[in-house]
Amino acid sequence: MNNKLIIFGPWCGEFSYETNWWIPEIRKKRKTEFNDWTAIVVGYEGRKILYEDFVDAYVPYPKEIEDTLLYSATYGQNYEGLGDIIPDNLKDFTTDVANKYREQYGFMDIKVYWPGIMPIGQNRTMVDEPFGEFKHYKAKQEILDSVSEEIKFDNDRETVAVMARIRYRRGEVDQYDWNPKHWETFIDMLVNDLKVNVVMIGIPLPPNSSSGGSLTMKDTEMYDRNKKYIKPIIFSGEDSVERQIALLQLTKCSIYGSSGAVGLAYFTKGTHIFTQTTLEQGHRLKWKWKRDLTDNLKRVKIFDKYRNREIYNSPPDELFNEFKLFYEDII
Repeated sequence: MNNKLIIFGPWCGEFSYETNWWIPEIRKKRKTEFNDWTAIVVGYEGRKILYEDFVDAYVPYPKEIEDTLLYSATYGQNYEGLGDIIPDNLKDFTTDVANKYREQYGFMDIKVYWPGIMPIGQNRTMVDEPFGEFKHYKAKQEILDSVSEEIKFDNDRETVAVMARIRYRRGEVDQYDWNPKHWETFIDMLVNDLKVNVVMIGIPLPPNSSSGGSLTMKDTEMYDRNKKYIKPIIFSGEDSVERQIALLQLTKCSIYGSSGAVGLAYFTKGTHIFTQTTLEQGHRLKWKWKRDLTDNLKRVKIFDKYRNREIYNSPPDELFNEFKLFYEDII
């Protein structure tokens, strides 16, 4: 171990900006500017897998700090409409991490590479080839084995993964969301018309937060009728993202609501992806760097017929028929 330490973070922005722009940025920076430095990342619990290929250690926030992060913006927190603020408690935590590494390992030269040093604006998010190094992820075998056991069904049907996005902004349903009742109808059709098993990707929705989550359907009558074909799985804890990657590797395909979280499926090599999004957002899923990750969208279907807010009450049978065409082409 040398005497130079680079700390990347603390990251407290949206998940999609993290996977799509922050991580590729610092992966390239590590290899070009800090290749002879020891490197660590400070960020949310459960995301270590996203950094393991290029850093030496990952330091997650403790729960008492993460519970204060309620208003994710691009790379920071959006307090009172100010946008992209890195809160003082995160700065203090990062300073404590630096001091700990200095005391325990004798680092003499410590630098912090803060999110936002390279702004994440339209010159990066709306171009074919943004700055950074992009790569696929693959879950470790022990995680694959564990998730494989967790999603076993007592039948011979194929299994698909569904992320039914839900998000509230300022107490109102987000403009990209689909009606939860329509998600119920859609999943019922997957089970009873298409005859597949469904694993619901459950992401807890923090109370009083603008951060997104996803529905499990466990509190619905539809789930009670179909529970032998539906498994709601909550993804949280230290391996939460790697377990999601394992699920994507193990299932026939994934289905996403209109969410930047679909990017994780793009970064999972060889997976089939069906995603609902809005007319205004669909082009963002087709940039060259995303085509490069998905063999020119060979295994991807993007359904982007409806505009922001119109999507909320778009018909479930239409989405089902679009997915059915996609699914029948891959089986």
